[in-house]
Amino acid sequence: MPKISRFDLLRLYLRSFFIQNGWNYERMAALGFAWTIKPLTRRLFGSVEEQKSFLKRHLLGFNANPYMINYAVGAVVKLEEDKAPEEQIIRFKGSLRGPLGAIGDRLIWQNLRPALLILGLILCIFIGAVGVLVFWLIFNLYQAYQRARGLAKGFALGSELSSELTRGYLQKMTEWCSRMGALLLGILFVLKFAHLGIEPQPLEKIPLFVGFSWLSVMAFRKNVRPNYILWLSLSLFLVIKAMIWMF
Repeated sequence: MPKISRFDLLRLYLRSFFIQNGWNYERMAALGFAWTIKPLTRRLFGSVEEQKSFLKRHLLGFNANPYMINYAVGAVVKLEEDKAPEEQIIRFKGSLRGPLGAIGDRLIWQNLRPALLILGLILCIFIGAVGVLVFWLIFNLYQAYQRARGLAKGFALGSELSSELTRGYLQKMTEWCSRMGALLLGILFVLKFAHLGIEPQPLEKIPLFVGFSWLSVMAFRKNVRPNYILWLSLSLFLVIKAMIWMF
């Protein structure tokens, strides 16, 4: 039985960076998915009919978060290597659409990217536009790592991939990014006040950091956008400051 080598997996990994290029409203990421695994066609299947069937079943509609889709690529490739029945592969691949979309959106769009964006804004206050470069660099290094991890884990677990998606690293990473984003947002609040000429007193800084970080944690749990929290907190701080000055 033909086996998939590490070099084959490396080719899939590199091709997966272009998986969104074929995205369309009819079949979404299916074309990119099929193009990514196309190099395995001749390795896994000898006859032309088997090769055609292989490509056709992976051109069926499929979608997931682009940074999580390699979990599906690895797991499906493992099933293909093990010569699993076609219906099982199609059914299994379809079952990954929802989880990979939801987990990826929560980790990447709702937690990781906002946290790194806040970090970039904080760095911009101190080192200017280089903060933008730091945000871009960290985010892209992580997404490259996430693609590699997804492909490796998917290929190792195959049909048992659900155990990886329901607990462990992805959940812990999401929680960690949420907490870090909240902490960084609290720091940004205080720095933003100083940038606007509203310098908090030394004894005010600690409760401001703690208070804004706590508000940020609550807001992240409720999926409130960080910029809403920033301006609402700034308005609240100005009101409190005005009341202190008046009395």
